[in-house]
Amino acid sequence: MNFQICTGIQEKAGVTKQKDVILFSSQAAEHADCQLLLYPRENGTVLKIPMKAQESQKTLYTVGIQGLDWEKYDYNFEINGQEVVDRYAHKITGREIWGDERRRPVLKQTEPFVPKRERRVQKQTKIQDSIVCQALSEEEVEKIKIKSSFYFSEFNWNNDKFPKIKKEDMVIYKLHVRGFSMATRANDKKKGTIDVIGQKLDQLKEMGITTLLFMPLYEFEEFLFLDQSKRQEHPKNMINCWGYTEGSYFAPKASFLKDHDPDELKYLIKKMHKKQMECILEFYFSDRINPHFMLDIMHYWHKEYHVDGFRILGNPAWANLLAMDHMMGGCKLFFAGFPEGLAQDEERFGPELFSYNEEFLYVVRKVLNHQGGSIYEFACQMRRQQSHQGFVNYITENNGFTLWDVFSYEHKHNELNGEENHDGNDWNYSSNCGEEGVSRKRQVLDFRRRQIRNALSVLFFAQGIPMLWMGDECANSQEGNNNAYCQDNQIGWKDWKNNSLSRQITGFIKQLASLRKKYPVLRSPNPYQMMDYENYGNPDLSYHSDGGWKIDFGMNRGFIGMYYAGAYVQSEENLYIAYNFQYTSQKFALPGGMEWSLLMDTGREASVLEEPKNLGEIWEFQVEEQAICLLVGRSVTEKKKKSKNRRKECRKKPLELMDLS
Repeated sequence: MNFQICTGIQEKAGVTKQKDVILFSSQAAEHADCQLLLYPRENGTVLKIPMKAQESQKTLYTVGIQGLDWEKYDYNFEINGQEVVDRYAHKITGREIWGDERRRPVLKQTEPFVPKRERRVQKQTKIQDSIVCQALSEEEVEKIKIKSSFYFSEFNWNNDKFPKIKKEDMVIYKLHVRGFSMATRANDKKKGTIDVIGQKLDQLKEMGITTLLFMPLYEFEEFLFLDQSKRQEHPKNMINCWGYTEGSYFAPKASFLKDHDPDELKYLIKKMHKKQMECILEFYFSDRINPHFMLDIMHYWHKEYHVDGFRILGNPAWANLLAMDHMMGGCKLFFAGFPEGLAQDEERFGPELFSYNEEFLYVVRKVLNHQGGSIYEFACQMRRQQSHQGFVNYITENNGFTLWDVFSYEHKHNELNGEENHDGNDWNYSSNCGEEGVSRKRQVLDFRRRQIRNALSVLFFAQGIPMLWMGDECANSQEGNNNAYCQDNQIGWKDWKNNSLSRQITGFIKQLASLRKKYPVLRSPNPYQMMDYENYGNPDLSYHSDGGWKIDFGMNRGFIGMYYAGAYVQSEENLYIAYNFQYTSQKFALPGGMEWSLLMDTGREASVLEEPKNLGEIWEFQVEEQAICLLVGRSVTEKKKKSKNRRKECRKKPLELMDLS
């Protein structure tokens, strides 16, 4: 051996490097037998090195090695005879190939059921319980053995700056690395990796996207089993594509990296920041996680990878703890919801808070698809906003139908998941627009396209942050599957088709993002008061129907007009959005004293007009069935004042010329 064992003095968990000394530490019970296992990468003898408990912390076991050529080794820990991966490992080896069949566990023929819920089987040196592994050579077993690996990065961030995009300017795009990149025309090595995402950043940016929300990027086991509670007589092994499970939280998933180098993710984030785009990561934590461990994870990703924020799935207590952490200041934290007292606490110096839940989804789908929707609830969701936190609005995400399927399937079709269609949400509030699934009927397809335009308009005209699910911009379909967690195929992958429909929807999203950016009344950072608190003569926001300045929510008619007074954002332009979800056309009353122009009508295939259509000084406007119209109005009084001032200036000009002569 060309190295020396020395005393381990460890302030940080896991592995750290101090000059030529590598320090290891691991938690274990008091008086445990703790060993460091060093695996030579050239198939040499595994080295066992005893680890000693610290005097001050008897459950912390450490050891130091001076002069270790660490690039030639991997490592694990052995505690009381059981080998374990370092839970603080910054890199994991053994899962470089996604869904490697050599790692797939095989059930014995006599076993009637698979092991209990979400039991992962890692091929270590022992065969566990009723599961046997495929016959592999010792060399192959060594290649797929899950081991901790060294990662001491010298990545140069070159004064990288966090974009810190304001909540009112955010547009989120949620994606799964493999699902997003597998069906592209990239070469095989790049498919399934973040390399493809880097190539598509300009395309996403042009669509108006400011923020990418990544489904789990940390190292997780993609092989899982169905459990005894499932209703399948002969369950088969499934692939866990999504990764909402425990994992090696400090390590990026190796199979998502083209060359299996964690620096690749840093290059992507750095590139995103240069384009003023944010990176948000999802993490799932079980109830049994140690809160201090969770904090270490978040701090590491924020500091080491310059991640802009996190969406947490799990116990509300974990989200509340992170919300109070001052070390997370400057981050964005997303969770299902936060207590009002916590969000409003002026002495809280933690991350910026965002509520991420399905409230908007259900209300909007019900109204769009005529399934017991409430116009009052719709109006509330459209103006939902708070000064002390943001709200993420979405109509689709990974957990459910795609946007195209919301208007193509009334029922879920999850048979390919192997659970007899019992999995997935039964309450989708979707519609097939006249025919279930794939259709060639022009009337059905036209109606679906219109509903897509309506849904996207609602999404971008609401005050909260609009979020798109990958593939919705090109009418991606999962063939009615609303729980594609295990569909590592064309069903679960984004279809990169470039047909006319895809171009239409993508172009429409660009236009909506542009309208949202142009008119600040559509994205106020503060909640609307629905009163004239600045004495401008109009409330900041008001509701209208076929009668001006009033609406009877008790009648729950399927239409509403929403008028935004531009004066509250120092603009002379006022917006009126007419939402008609009925199967018949509807007259809307408009505020008087204004000259109106039509900007958008989803009843038209080319919904956003190239040039605003001047409607003149009208008092009412007719909207056709199942359509949304956007109008801009200017005060006639203000217009007359400007015209009068211009005439005065013209009369003054000859006099000024005479004086000069």
